[in-house]
Formats: sequence, structure tokens, C-alpha cells
Amino acid sequence: MKVGTRIIYEENSKNVVTVLHRMEGDVAERSNESLVFVDIPFDEFDPITHLIRGIDSDGKAIIDAIPLQETDEQKRIRELEDTLLIQTDNEIGGIL
Repeated sequence: MKVGTRIIYEENSKNVVTVLHRMEGDVAERSNESLVFVDIPFDEFDPITHLIRGIDSDGKAIIDAIPLQETDEQKRIRELEDTLLIQTDNEIGGIL
């Protein structure tokens, strides 16, 4: 099945909840159930370093941390920054 654009909205107020574009394959069919939602407090998780896996049986969001692997370039930059900080600390006499 292919869907060009799917707009999810609240039935009574007609407020748009989300817009999904260009879905292809096993696209979930909608039933007549009303939409429900879970609010996550502001700044509780970082969407760059965490992933919402789903909703548990109690209606709470399942949030997992994304394991970030440091690249060789990032590791080298961190080592150079550490070396520079140690040199500056030795020369000036204790800024750390």
C-alpha cells in the first residue's frame, strides 16, 4: 500500500496533530478509535541522544538512550583538547 500524505488530527476541533509524508509498504490502517496521547515533560529527554521505543501497558513512554560511539576524529580532538588544557594549567599555574 502507498500513502502520499497522511494527516492525523483531532476529530472534534480539527486541530492537526501530525503530518506523515510518502509512506510505502505495510501502512497501518486506521480504525474508528479516538486518538490518545502521552505528554512528556519539557527537557525530560533529548531527542538527539534518546529514542522513544513505544508506550507500555500503563500508558507511559518507553525512552531508551541511543549509544553514541565516538569516531576516531572525535577521540583525537578530545585528546588534543585535554592536552591543551593540561599545558595551559601547567603554564599559568592552576586555572582548573
